[in-house]
Amino acid sequence: MYTVNVDWKGKMRFDGTDADGRVVAMDASAIYGGNNEGVRPMELMLISLAGCTAIEVCHAMNKMRLSYDSFAVHVEADRREEIPQVFTVIRVHYVVTGQGLSLEKFRKAFELGAIKYCSVANMVKKACEVAYAFSVNGERHEYERQEA
Repeated sequence: MYTVNVDWKGKMRFDGTDADGRVVAMDASAIYGGNNEGVRPMELMLISLAGCTAIEVCHAMNKMRLSYDSFAVHVEADRREEIPQVFTVIRVHYVVTGQGLSLEKFRKAFELGAIKYCSVANMVKKACEVAYAFSVNGERHEYERQEA
C-alpha cells in the first residue's frame, strides 16, 4: 500500500509528502487565491508521466547495455474548455543522444519502458490520448505502434 499526505499551508498552498518524507509544494495562481509558490496539480500529473516513463525507458536501455549521453522528456498537453478541464491529449517527446544509439534500439527500450511497464502511462492512456515522439541523435520520429 502507498501512503501520501497533503497538508494545507495557508491560502491555497499545500505540501504533498511521500512515505519517506519528501515534499512537493503545490499552489494555485492568484485568481484562485494562491501565491504561485508551487506546482499545479495538473502539471504534477504531467511531471509524473514524464518521470515514470523516463525511469522505465532508461532502465530498459541500461539492461540492454545501451549507452546514452543525454536524455530528456518534454511534455505538452491540451485541456478542454469545459469544467472539469481534463486533458484531452498529451504529447510526450523524448530527446536522447548517444554514440551507437540507433532508432531501432531506442524504440525497443521505449516500448518496453513507456508502453509496457510504466504504470503512470498505462493509467493515463485510459483517460486521454497520449502521443509519443522521440529524437535520437537529432533525428525526430513520431511513434506509431506497430501491431504484431
